[in-house]
Amino acid sequence: MKKLQKPLLTLLALVLCLAAAGCTAAEESAPEVNVPVQDIADDLLATPDAFPSMMDFGEEALSEMIGLDYSMLEESSLNDAMMNVHARALYVAKVKDSADMEAVHAAFQKRLELIQQSFETYLPDQYELAKNGQIAENGRYILMVVAPDAQAIVDRFNEILENGGVD
Repeated sequence: MKKLQKPLLTLLALVLCLAAAGCTAAEESAPEVNVPVQDIADDLLATPDAFPSMMDFGEEALSEMIGLDYSMLEESSLNDAMMNVHARALYVAKVKDSADMEAVHAAFQKRLELIQQSFETYLPDQYELAKNGQIAENGRYILMVVAPDAQAIVDRFNEILENGGVD
């Protein structure tokens, strides 16, 4: 029995090494998704009744408000409602380095919380909308959405990235 154990353990170790090498090769050969952020944002902004009168809020204002370091972003489209009677927002960004995703997520979370706070005692219907805002990540892409059906926007975001682009 002991004579059989050593070859079996060696064989098992070899099988595990080959399996791990196969997984690594599969991961390395998978192409990275490269969808222009503006294409994603344009598709999502076109969702009927989701985003009336939106505008890009601007790098400086957002940097000051939420501490977003734009040098971490490869591309971005950061849209807020033009009038302060709507809580709606759509932020889409592609992070340069996946190691920075946590910091970008934290900045988006801070912005979502600011939107919620601004409507908490102002407009109850918009506050409810803001409370249902979502943040989603997919690869190096990140989305923050405040809209009537935020989950549908998140689903479409993921669908675009899984399909490798806008249909």
